[in-house]
Amino acid sequence: MKRSIQSQVTIYILAAFVFVYSFFPIYWITISPLRGVKGFFEDSTSLLPTSFDLTFFINIWNETNFPLYYKNSFIVAVATTVVTVIFSSLIAYVLTRFQFRGKNLLLNGMLIGYMLPPMLLAIPLLGMFISFGIEDSLFGLTISHIAMTLPFGVWMLNSFFKTIPFELEESAWMDGASRFQALYRVILPLLIPGVISVGVFSFIVSFTDYTFGLMMVSSEVNKTIPIGLAGIKESTSLQRGELLAGAAMIIVPMVILFSFVTKYFIKGLTAGAVKG
Repeated sequence: MKRSIQSQVTIYILAAFVFVYSFFPIYWITISPLRGVKGFFEDSTSLLPTSFDLTFFINIWNETNFPLYYKNSFIVAVATTVVTVIFSSLIAYVLTRFQFRGKNLLLNGMLIGYMLPPMLLAIPLLGMFISFGIEDSLFGLTISHIAMTLPFGVWMLNSFFKTIPFELEESAWMDGASRFQALYRVILPLLIPGVISVGVFSFIVSFTDYTFGLMMVSSEVNKTIPIGLAGIKESTSLQRGELLAGAAMIIVPMVILFSFVTKYFIKGLTAGAVKG
């Protein structure tokens, strides 16, 4: 009994340490620019908020192209998310419901592509985009992001489909439903946790991507937030406060979004562990 209590205490201490270690950078990036110009330097070592001043946020929003970068990131992220969710659902459905040669090879090949460093994918993709004339465009950038998110989406939804009994579809067919109707009315509602987790993952990866944005986009009008923020640092006289404000406007929405779907994301990672 005593050993059990000690084990629980140890687990809680380790969990608290991991939480603080992970959350502190986000907390610091958020509160630092909120101190304002005066407090940013005078209270820079304080762990608690000392004031609430939006000057740095207003400066970077009004004095740079940050709104344009934000719009570009949002457009690309939404397009990436929609395409990834639709195609990963269809591909995962085919992989789990049909038997054909090379099925495992196709799935494993997609996973290998996902595990490669982004730069190894960016270089050949850039050459292809130049050939097709879609380099330096949001369309080309969206395609490159889909190359990252689609393999993961297929892998996750493949595990989800395996947990859904095939008998449910057969029952729907016996009641007169077509394959598409069975998929839409019977399978899709059970797949919602997986779809949500894939969608959030795709949005976050696309919205915060730096490597592909750096390689694929060169014009100012097509830059996304990570690339635009790096350019602001090099080409303007704005101080660290504005840069931290820009970073906070990237990180905080992503953290809030991910916190709402954490349970779905974990379920997606472990869906195939029991029934495969």
